[in-house]
Amino acid sequence: MNRRLFVQRLGVSAVGLAALEARLGAQAPAAQAALAQGGRAARGDIAGLIRIGSNENPYGPSPMAIQAVNATATGANRYPGPATDKLASTIAEKFGVPTDYVLLSGGSGDILRSVSTAFTSKTKAIVGGTPSYASPMRTAEALGNPVKSVPLTAELKLDLDKMIAASTGAGVFYICNPNNPTATALSQAEVQAAIEKVVAKSPTTHILVDEAYFEYADLPGFGSAAALTKKYPQVIIARTMSKIHGMAGMRVGYAIAQPKTLEAMRRYHSGSGLSVMSLSAATASLLDTANMEKNVADNKMVRTMTVDAFRTAGFKVAESHANFIFVDIKRDAAGFQDACRKLGVAVGRTFPPMLTHARISIGTKQEMETAIPVFMKVLAVPPLSAASIDYDALAKLPTENT
Repeated sequence: MNRRLFVQRLGVSAVGLAALEARLGAQAPAAQAALAQGGRAARGDIAGLIRIGSNENPYGPSPMAIQAVNATATGANRYPGPATDKLASTIAEKFGVPTDYVLLSGGSGDILRSVSTAFTSKTKAIVGGTPSYASPMRTAEALGNPVKSVPLTAELKLDLDKMIAASTGAGVFYICNPNNPTATALSQAEVQAAIEKVVAKSPTTHILVDEAYFEYADLPGFGSAAALTKKYPQVIIARTMSKIHGMAGMRVGYAIAQPKTLEAMRRYHSGSGLSVMSLSAATASLLDTANMEKNVADNKMVRTMTVDAFRTAGFKVAESHANFIFVDIKRDAAGFQDACRKLGVAVGRTFPPMLTHARISIGTKQEMETAIPVFMKVLAVPPLSAASIDYDALAKLPTENT
């Protein structure tokens, strides 16, 4: 296939191919050495890579957030009491809940861990989908507490009916919405109905709704479950500033729940990791709705371009309502990840039991125009295991012939 036809089939510009060739021709010495040795690049070596493996926001923090960091940095010698109060009150106003319904956290990971620790036990399992975001399940497992993992539906959505059936006597019922890694979403009505059924069936079960990718979803009828915290003490909402707000490196997250529920969580929550700069940046970012709307629009446009490229090439992509996609690449996902990394693109890890699916975060338009030809180059060769890929030969494969 010549270059022009290849570009037309992918729906990307020739700029992406030129960028790919420039990247391959100017790889860092360390990457060249790794190719020559045929070994895997160190997972921590990210210099020069297109980083679309961790669902980060490629556009960075809001300009207002950066201004807030600069404005408050000179006050870093003081403990951040007022900044803490300001962020908590901003969140409370946004969701229409009292301020004491808000628990701030150095990222949402500590919140998820505290929920599993506080509310699961040897006799109280955590119930969740698989694959889904694994942190709450892993925490329970590490504690020796039972885990009930329910396979997703054929559409790669959480199977709420089967999860509800497994919820009797559970300690935690976990809903990740949109779901990570599949990017599929459930409507507000579906989530509310599930919560009401779990409360009726198992009143002592706490329901954790992880809304990390909430803002990216454009599913009709999609909405937050935060308002249900006022009615149900069992309901806990987890949010993060790492995604739409582009603050993954600043570590800010929060939970919304009734005070007694938060009190139980605080016994296992570190309560640290927040600075006056990160708190002020988070407050400013929440108020910068115009920047969030732009990020959502940019993500949707580039996500559509990327999904179209894979579907045109014959690969099935789950319906995405996040800043990443989940693609059935019809081969070993670990090998795909390795090969892409050797060619300068870092994609997501494997997600058992779906070992032939790749999670790919959505970068900028320029990044994806460079990355898509890499994906197609890797997928053009016969399926190989991670251990048997000839990276040196793959790197030398002419792009225009893929």
